[in-house]
Amino acid sequence: MLVVSLSRIVLLLVVLILITFLTDNGNCNHDDHSRTYTHHYYPPQFRASHSPSYDFIYIPGDIILGGFFPIHQPPSNEFGSNQCASIKRERGIQRLEAMLFALDVINNRSGYLMSSILNKYQIRFGALIYDSCDYESYAVERALNMLLPSLDHCMPIAAQNPSAFVAGVIGSASSIVSMAIADILRLAEIPQISYASTSTDLSQKPRFQYFSRVVPPDTYQAEAVVSIIQFLNWTYVAVVKESGSYGERLTDDFKSKLKNKTICIAGELSVNNKDPNSYVRVIRELYEDEKYRSVVGVIVFAQEDSVRQILNQTSSRDELYGRWVFLGTDGWGKKRYPVENFGIAAINSITIAPKLYLIPEFDAYFTNLIPSKNTRNPWFQEYWEETYKCKFPDTPRTLFNRNFTRLCTDTDHTHADLSVPYAQEGYVHYVVDSVFTLVIAIQKLIEDKCLHSLYDKLLCDEFFPFDGTKLLTLLRNTTFRNELSKRIIKFTTDGDGIGTYDIFQYQMLDSSDRHDYLTIGEFTDSDQSNERVRIDVQSLKWVQYDHGSSQWTDISVTPRSFCSKPCHPGEIRTNIDSQQCCWTCRACETFSIAINETACQACPEKEVPNADSTKCIVIPEEYLSPRDIIAWPALILSCIGLLMAVYTVVIFIRFAQTPVIKASSRELSFFLLFGICCCHLCTWPLILKPHAITCLFIRLGVGLSLTICLAALLTKTNRLARIFNNSQRLTQPSCLSPRSQLGICGGIVSAQLISVLLWIIISRPYTRIKSEQKHNQKRSILVCQTNNEYIVCSLIYNMILGIYCTLYAIKTRHIPENFNEAKHIGFAMYSVCIIWLAFIAIFFGLRSSDNWFRIQLVTLAICLSLSATVILLCLFAPKLYIVLFNPSKNIHVKFKTTLSTPQTSMERPSTSNNQEELSTTAAMNHRRRRHTSSDYTTEVSLFNSKSDSWALNLNDETTQTASISGGSSFLNDACTDAERQQQQQQRHYTSTHDNETTDLLSTSKQRPNSNYLQHTPLKPTSSNLVSAAENPWKKLSNVRYKLDGNDVTQQNSHYHHVHAQHISFV
Repeated sequence: MLVVSLSRIVLLLVVLILITFLTDNGNCNHDDHSRTYTHHYYPPQFRASHSPSYDFIYIPGDIILGGFFPIHQPPSNEFGSNQCASIKRERGIQRLEAMLFALDVINNRSGYLMSSILNKYQIRFGALIYDSCDYESYAVERALNMLLPSLDHCMPIAAQNPSAFVAGVIGSASSIVSMAIADILRLAEIPQISYASTSTDLSQKPRFQYFSRVVPPDTYQAEAVVSIIQFLNWTYVAVVKESGSYGERLTDDFKSKLKNKTICIAGELSVNNKDPNSYVRVIRELYEDEKYRSVVGVIVFAQEDSVRQILNQTSSRDELYGRWVFLGTDGWGKKRYPVENFGIAAINSITIAPKLYLIPEFDAYFTNLIPSKNTRNPWFQEYWEETYKCKFPDTPRTLFNRNFTRLCTDTDHTHADLSVPYAQEGYVHYVVDSVFTLVIAIQKLIEDKCLHSLYDKLLCDEFFPFDGTKLLTLLRNTTFRNELSKRIIKFTTDGDGIGTYDIFQYQMLDSSDRHDYLTIGEFTDSDQSNERVRIDVQSLKWVQYDHGSSQWTDISVTPRSFCSKPCHPGEIRTNIDSQQCCWTCRACETFSIAINETACQACPEKEVPNADSTKCIVIPEEYLSPRDIIAWPALILSCIGLLMAVYTVVIFIRFAQTPVIKASSRELSFFLLFGICCCHLCTWPLILKPHAITCLFIRLGVGLSLTICLAALLTKTNRLARIFNNSQRLTQPSCLSPRSQLGICGGIVSAQLISVLLWIIISRPYTRIKSEQKHNQKRSILVCQTNNEYIVCSLIYNMILGIYCTLYAIKTRHIPENFNEAKHIGFAMYSVCIIWLAFIAIFFGLRSSDNWFRIQLVTLAICLSLSATVILLCLFAPKLYIVLFNPSKNIHVKFKTTLSTPQTSMERPSTSNNQEELSTTAAMNHRRRRHTSSDYTTEVSLFNSKSDSWALNLNDETTQTASISGGSSFLNDACTDAERQQQQQQRHYTSTHDNETTDLLSTSKQRPNSNYLQHTPLKPTSSNLVSAAENPWKKLSNVRYKLDGNDVTQQNSHYHHVHAQHISFV
């Protein structure tokens, strides 16, 4: 860019020196007396000595409009000459004819717009048109011909020729040529309006103060290109630019638009339209260089000549077919010249051009032009020769027509084999718009200058000297709708046009290798919906070249151009070099999300990343609920156990007066059943979703329910232990009544209840979210707020109760057989201990499990239900069996302990003399020694109170051998005085009794005298049944024998025995 700027400065200085020289010594003869100057000719034809000759179009008129068009290609070293190269059929000839067409419309007033504006004045507009050859040096040289007449300051105003000045200039096409011309025209204050120059440099004021254009600047093109790249989802592209103002400036604009966008340029490659080898070098580097290996999208910032050379080099190698997708700007647009003969290399290419507004009148005008009639265009014959490959006889032979042998005719375009497809060039309507805009501005200037003048002249005297600055102001404030192009012309404050770009794709039309441009969308800068690019996806067509079959096949996927593949969601990029589009992907850290493509952000404490790690979401609450399958066993067990307990309560109420129920301590049994029901009911608050109410019930129920059961069992076992382990004293143990037993249970439970209530008061039950991080997962568990200290205290208390129950169960395991409830209690406590030992192992052993909190709660619920079920089955199942299925055992006698004791008949001598008594006694002793003892049964009933004969299931039969006197000694020692007197009066016993009494004397043959027995005192012997100093039952203490005298029916019998001995507590 620095070299270009310096070259422009040098060129401008040369032009200024040349103008000064020509003004002082040039085109006029000086007469000091007359002060008049006479031009040798008009228009002037200034040409440097080393420059080639050139043609121009001059159409006389009242006001002259200048014009510059790239009729020919710029000079090339390939031809070894400074002559302009081949003719440009579309960009040159069509645009030139568009200006001539617009002048015809203006001068003929054939359109409504022009007729309404120019009807007032009979002004005719002329033209002075030059071929710029798209080369700035030649353009500046020919622009001097427009400048010199305007600098004719030595001639008086009255002698000036109105036709000797140019009011405005149309052109040029390329931006670099327009810049060179603008520098010259600015000196003469001649407004310039371009139809195709889009460089942003031309918007710089005041350097290009008199430059305006009807096309939008390149900033819009750059934005359009970037928008298309984003639409195609390309991130890595290469840029091929043409050296010069157009390519350089457009590349700079493009790079400025890429800021803050994820689009990278793999490299910039420059081509020079004066160096054909540059195209070969660029294509080879683009194909072989490693950094372009993944590039598919190639952005081309070049004019049509350079585009044609790029496509030429690409199509020359089969391996390059379909290798790239070119994206061209308005220098390529919809022109046929770049793709002519090289269209196979342009397949899939996308181009943009200012929106095409076709003018049907121009099509009719241009297609009717023939060489013999179009004599005002000196280049039309050359165009005809190039189009139809023929030669006119009178045209010189050149490098471009020397191979044409057929003679040209005016009818060549009518022959089917010679006809060439015609399409209106995309900038034709811009040329017409430029001409109309300049004419309308001039008309406004005339009206402003000649408002008060008479209409006897075409141009009033006030119009001169010509005011270019005023014309420029009027031109930029002009807004109108071109009736031919149907386009509204409007300018910005900098003189830039506002327009819309059409987007084209060069496609294969069918299988016959026909290619053409197809409009696929548009880009506009004034879209209020922020959708500046609108592309019809259905119109896009992508094909791929199969090198094996040499065929093009359709594909449904848009070709991608990227350096590195996009990262997966939740991953960020780590750039491997300075290029932000080449990276490696890495995942964000645990519990972090990717907030963009380069940064991660940690989620808040109560949030976790979603599945894609693209946003943080609230951690869903986890809790145990009845919907969880793991909770079903606990619920089923609870329901079954609760039904069993309720059923047991119903049976106990229904058969409350039966011996088996009465013998089971009804108050404690109901108390125990209540605790069992509570244990089963505790499952539900444990399983339900945690809530303040459920947490309250958990605190109350879990500790108290088990405490109620253990308290009842502890009271039972303690009572049995105190009864059967009291061997050294005959006093009755205290607190054995039902009321006392319930009081003991209540005291045990009240300690737990008070601690639980204090716990609730100190720390009210509520729920909390417990955060847990395990296995790279974060969880929020909804649990009840508990204090470990209180839980430990509650469990320790129940543990102590359980240990004591177990110890008492072990201690009472050897009580009489009929006291089997003690054994059942022992078995129940063993089972409960095993259950809770397993619970502790499960509770703490499965802490590492993902469902640990569910397992803990379910395990606790199951342990409570199992403990209650075991107690229910062990203690109540036998009773229910007797009540429901074996009622024959549910009788009173079955719950009395019978004691079988061997006794002999006691002979009593008559009272006549003592000797007889002694002899009789001796005889009795002798017979007793010869007697084979026979067992008799003693019934023992254990009563809780005098008013209630609830038996404790005493059924222990003990067989002992003793004498009647021994039995009498037991009675003397264990009975009360009143009962002892009653025994002395009762001398005879009946020989028969009920089924529970047996004959005391089974082998005796003699019966002593009853009178003797009546007077014989009861003396203790060494064979007493029970002595006062020891307890032969080993497990029964503090009892007394009660002689039932009502059963003595035979007073005169020689043999008497104790019918029933009932043991009752004092």
